[in-house]
Amino acid sequence: MPTYEFWYDETYTYKAWLDADSQEEAEALLVKVRDGEIHLEDLPEFDSTDKGYELLIDTTSVEEVK
Repeated sequence: MPTYEFWYDETYTYKAWLDADSQEEAEALLVKVRDGEIHLEDLPEFDSTDKGYELLIDTTSVEEVK
């Protein structure tokens, strides 16, 4: 039986929160996360909730693997 490959994209969307003394501190912490200096889980009182999920399958990309 032949094997086929295809492309797909998954997008997970979350809403999150953290504790900070000011908006400036919150933004600075998020810059550290973005730059890879710390992880989301390292943020003070970090928590999140799933807001959405989307799956896109490119049916035109199906090709037999040879």
